[in-house]
Amino acid sequence: MLPDRGQLEVIAAELMALAIDIEAIGADLCANPAVVSAHGASLQSIDFIGQRQRALAELLLAEKFDQALDDCRLDRIVELFAERVD
Repeated sequence: MLPDRGQLEVIAAELMALAIDIEAIGADLCANPAVVSAHGASLQSIDFIGQRQRALAELLLAEKFDQALDDCRLDRIVELFAERVD
């Protein structure tokens, strides 16, 4: 059984909450110049994880999935669905 709209909204809300949490952790770490200097690439990865979570949440909530996918600014997410179609 596929999830209904309400269940998708719960999943999307949790993805958004996780994105907020991980971005807050990244911001805290970025407040320390030594951490930024030593772990800049990892901090960028943390930010990208948050962006991907937000993009997935937006797709789950989209009224028109194809349009939302066209509007998605993250190539990684678009590529995931392109791989499924090809």
